[in-house]
Amino acid sequence: MIGYIVKNIKKSLGALLVCALLSGCSSDEGNAVKTLSPGGLTINDKAIYLRGEMNDYEASETYRLRKDGHGYCTLATLRSDWAPYKFKFADENWSKGTNFGFLTPPGVLRDGARSLELNPNSKFEEISYYPKKDGVYRFCLIPKNDRYYVTVTKSSKKELPSMAQLIDMSRSDFE
Repeated sequence: MIGYIVKNIKKSLGALLVCALLSGCSSDEGNAVKTLSPGGLTINDKAIYLRGEMNDYEASETYRLRKDGHGYCTLATLRSDWAPYKFKFADENWSKGTNFGFLTPPGVLRDGARSLELNPNSKFEEISYYPKKDGVYRFCLIPKNDRYYVTVTKSSKKELPSMAQLIDMSRSDFE
């Protein structure tokens, strides 16, 4: 039992050290500080998650945004007959500056739609997404010129994580 506790303490301290080294320092408190820690995207030291009807609005490591091309993305399984799916990107406390909902109404995305601009200080402005088919979808938060956008696209089989990757992501939720 003591060995298990020591192992977890070492693991936590190692992860904390890596996060501290990767996040760097910032003296400009007026701007959001974006960093990429080993687990995924953080803004102002807060992890950002996909939170919505597809995952009961939980802040789960499985749905944490991770670097992907020009943005930060995660995957979620959707059923077309359950549409629309309401969602936001947010930290675990729905904090101002990291609570991304639509900027201008109606906040609706459909398959093949362009990106939708987001408000990082939203309160109740959930995006509605209408998938055409059942499947796994890629939800992306795209930062561009001090603004944020959302895209949702159906994933190809090549993009899907392996079972080992899914298990690793879910383990983080219980540690």
